Amino acid sequence: MKYFFNPVLTINLLALPLIIDSLLRAILIIVRIVRGRRSCDTATLPAQGAILLIAARDEEGTIGETVSSLQPMLEEWPGSQLWIVADHCEDGTAGEAAAAGAVVVCRSSGPQGKGAVIEWWLDQHRQIWRDSSAIVILDADSRLAPGSLSRLGSAIGGGAAAAQSFVAPLASTRTGRLAGWSEVLMQEIDDSARLSLGWPVPLRGTGMAIRCSLLAELAPHLHTQAEDLELDILLAIRDVEVRFVPDAILYDPKPQQSAGASRQRARWLKGQIDVLRDYRHDLLHLLKPGRQRSLPGDLVLLLLLFLRPKTVFMALRLILLPLFPLTALTGLVLDLIYYLAGALFVGQPRQYLRDLLTVPLYFAMWGRSLVIALFSRGRQLWLRAGRWKA
Repeated sequence: MKYFFNPVLTINLLALPLIIDSLLRAILIIVRIVRGRRSCDTATLPAQGAILLIAARDEEGTIGETVSSLQPMLEEWPGSQLWIVADHCEDGTAGEAAAAGAVVVCRSSGPQGKGAVIEWWLDQHRQIWRDSSAIVILDADSRLAPGSLSRLGSAIGGGAAAAQSFVAPLASTRTGRLAGWSEVLMQEIDDSARLSLGWPVPLRGTGMAIRCSLLAELAPHLHTQAEDLELDILLAIRDVEVRFVPDAILYDPKPQQSAGASRQRARWLKGQIDVLRDYRHDLLHLLKPGRQRSLPGDLVLLLLLFLRPKTVFMALRLILLPLFPLTALTGLVLDLIYYLAGALFVGQPRQYLRDLLTVPLYFAMWGRSLVIALFSRGRQLWLRAGRWKA
């Protein structure tokens, strides 16, 4: 029997890892279209309330409005409290938050960053969280849609150990919208498809609710600037599924200028690099057979967590197109289908398609972020909400 060997085809097949992210998202698009978007079942709220926790650094002029907007929401989950940690602040953040009605504590020593703040608060206020059911992590400029807190509470009351709301980006400029569209697609397509399959979804750093005792167990391990990514891995190791709650909506203002958007993405990239380095053994453990959780769900979660930013992989496929024409072109076509299909799921399809024409600006923004991330390895990239406003 004579075997046919095609070296060109073989080389392109060996380059398949270059498009694994595109293949996975193509599958999720099909699942999303076939199964639709499923709402979470309602359940009784836990008997104990929640702690809404915000880490704020120099947020004077922003934090007061945030507290005022969140105070009426506390009634949706009886017994809930709003706490602000003024972390290494040099302005009137603490006074402004207290005047608006929040419980305020000040932190002036120790490492900076949201993960460090969470660990410190849990250590300092054990009696408070022991009498609560969950901690809801928010940002200093977060806004919750009415009914969202009760829906997160219903997810916890229904047995979820961790839940993630839908994070809806707010932007008034093209730069801000470009920064937010990809997040919308990841939730409207990727997360909604995973929800319909019963697969875990990633945490998004804000709008996430975690049972108090579980977060207290995990918090001492948080040490990078990507605490949500760390929590994803730590929860997966413990076979804890994050439940997506698409009907709970959190509005998240995006950086309106390219410099702010680049700094934000640089923080994500820097944290992602650190997590890949520090959790490499844990990531390998997650892929071992014989675990309780579904391997396909965990595998898709991990791959899509780390095969990003998608723009970097798209650029890589363009660069390698002459070497691997078949594979790279297939990936680019799938990328195009993914973004065009996004118009079916976003709330403003015409605006979305117009913004897609400015994708080169998005590539430039990510390129700047990559440079910042690579050359600021020893620096904290704390991004303050107030700096993002136009």
